[in-house]
Amino acid sequence: MARRTTKSSGGRGRSPLAEAAWLTVASIVLTAGSWVLRPDPLPLRAEPAVYRLELAAPLVDAPTALAFYETGTHLFIDTRPVGDPEFRTIPGAVFIRQDSFDDDLFELFDFMFPEDPLVVFGDGNLTGPSNIAGRLKDRGYRDIVILQGGLDAWSDAGGELTTRTRGEGDS
Repeated sequence: MARRTTKSSGGRGRSPLAEAAWLTVASIVLTAGSWVLRPDPLPLRAEPAVYRLELAAPLVDAPTALAFYETGTHLFIDTRPVGDPEFRTIPGAVFIRQDSFDDDLFELFDFMFPEDPLVVFGDGNLTGPSNIAGRLKDRGYRDIVILQGGLDAWSDAGGELTTRTRGEGDS
């Protein structure tokens, strides 16, 4: 019986397995190179004029929120996580945080009712307050607004701030 030897199409004597490995490596290198050279399809920073954030509640500016505070018509809810041992907040504000939403809401059960008007605020980033506002809406609260600009806007509008020490009204 005569043994037949096969040669690859290039005539170099490579085995089909070696050719497959070489083609795989070449494909990976070319793909990686195209990813490196390709420009980013999306900008890293969204322009507010182009993108609109869908919020769970309407925004209110700081002077309007300050008027609500001075007339005593609204309850103010601080959504920022309690991290620093001492931090500034709006006097009389209560805490409802993402990580302890149910426990915080349970602590306010005796004096915060679904028909109460609420001003939800944070550090200026609207995502946290909007999430809290959405969760409150799911629980039946309807009269909710989000303070645009957060605590800095409040302070810039002349709103009073107080220093709270960890342990005062938070768990």
